[in-house]
This record gives sequence, C-alpha cells and structure tokens, in this order.
Amino acid sequence: MYKQIFDLDNTIVFTDELNSEAYNYALVLNGKEPIYDVKRLTREVIFSRFKLTETEKENVVKIKQNYFLDHIEKIKKNDNLLKLLIGKKSDDCILWTSAEKCRVEAILNYLKLKDSFSWIYYSTKVNIKEDLENISQFFKCSKSQLKFYENDSNVLSQLNLFGINKKNILKAKR
Repeated sequence: MYKQIFDLDNTIVFTDELNSEAYNYALVLNGKEPIYDVKRLTREVIFSRFKLTETEKENVVKIKQNYFLDHIEKIKKNDNLLKLLIGKKSDDCILWTSAEKCRVEAILNYLKLKDSFSWIYYSTKVNIKEDLENISQFFKCSKSQLKFYENDSNVLSQLNLFGINKKNILKAKR
C-alpha cells in the first residue's frame, strides 16, 4: 500500500490564471503596468521588473492574496486527482506544498478537502532530500512506499535523484 503525497498548486488545482489575474490587479492598483508575457506570474518576476520599496512589495502581495481569496471560485480543479482523493483514507495522504498557509486553508475549505490529509507539510521544496526523510519518518515507511503527485519538473527530477522510482512520480497534467 502506497502512501500518497500531493502537491497543491498546479497539481490538485490549477492556479496560474487566478494567480496572474490577482497579481496584475495588485500591480494596477499600485500604478504599475500589468504583466502578460509570462506563464506563471510570481512575486520574483514582479520584483525583478519593478523597483518597489519594501512597503510597496508588501502591499502588492497583500492585495494579491486578498484578491485570490475573494475569487477562489476561479481556480480550476484537477478532476482526476480530486476523484482519487475522494474516498482515500487521510492516514495514507499528505499535502506537501510551498503555498502560503492562508491560501492552502482557503483552497482546501473551498474544495471540501480539509480532512483529506493526515498532515500538511509546508516546505520551500529547496531541500528535497530532507523533505523525503521527513515524509518517510512521518509515515514510518521507506521511500519505496511513497507515491508523489507533483507538477514542478525540478522537484520531480530531484525526487528521482534521491531514490523515488519514476513509476511512483506522477506529473500533474491539465
């Protein structure tokens, strides 16, 4: 029996469109031009394009988060993974995410998934080896018993590099 580890953004739900819409809304409110030439608009992209004070940066992020939460119904659901989660024992599933806690909680509440995971593991996903050790310890199992659902190609390749069999790594598709 596999223990299943799910990513949230662009795995269980597709958030790029709402995320970009929210950031562009925040930019316009701050007197900046919206950005349309990137697939995933992030704060790193914005902060590299605009010279903003720390207060302006905080304001952009706050407005973006509020807009996202106020329009959460615009996220796109990954119906295939949602069907997989329904009926699963939460003991066998965790959420492994780098998303901000308030967004994670709002999305899980919106999707009625807050009880679907035995653990929400918040991680920057920079040290995959350490994350794997923590996940294995949580489940009290070997890495061979873990199955991952993820969208980030870098994370996927690192999982394989640190001993997760490719057949246990499933890339989320739209």
